[in-house]
Amino acid sequence: MSTLILGATGLCGRAFLKYCEKSPEFGEICTITRRPLAFESFATQKVDEDTTKWAGYIPNEHLKYVFTGLATTRGAAGGFDKQYKIDHDLNVELAKVAKKNGCSTFVLVSSAGAGENSLFPYLRMKKDIERDILALDFDHTIILRPSFLLGQRLGSKGWLQGFSAKIASFFYRGKLQMLAGYPVYGDEVGKVGAFLALKESAPGHSGNKVRIVESQEILRLAESMLK
Repeated sequence: MSTLILGATGLCGRAFLKYCEKSPEFGEICTITRRPLAFESFATQKVDEDTTKWAGYIPNEHLKYVFTGLATTRGAAGGFDKQYKIDHDLNVELAKVAKKNGCSTFVLVSSAGAGENSLFPYLRMKKDIERDILALDFDHTIILRPSFLLGQRLGSKGWLQGFSAKIASFFYRGKLQMLAGYPVYGDEVGKVGAFLALKESAPGHSGNKVRIVESQEILRLAESMLK
């Protein structure tokens, strides 16, 4: 059995890797990234800036779990069209290959507010990703919809996102957290994603075929796991 993590250099992907490595149930773990991991990991690492080659790196034997936090920003990509090719096209392409190679549980980081009728192209894109991943009909699909993501990022996401995160941190788990959409740490997203992947796919457990987890529930689950 093996587990693939996409976007392991990012905030949520790094957390997926952290918690998957803590659970022997995930078996052999591998990552595919555009740059080397900046932290220690025992995962098998495939590093290639040419994302057109990534499909060939997906394990073709005993693949059970795929976690993806693979995403970029409009600024880093050089425009929304190029961002769409990474966030949507690449994720969906790799998910198709993973399904063909036997993956049964797929965990996707989406976004709070994802919707086809949203006024924001980013949120419409996130809904497109959800739609096309769900169409692949995995045995179990877990969609995590965090709001403002908090945590130490390895790369800059721009001053606006940094400023927004600072504002959101003031609301974190406070009485007025709903005003900021229930901000959540990337570490909590990774913890909950790994937990649900094992729970929903556990032998003898009639897990949900599709589970969509909003930011408030991510916070609740993460807190319950500390007890």
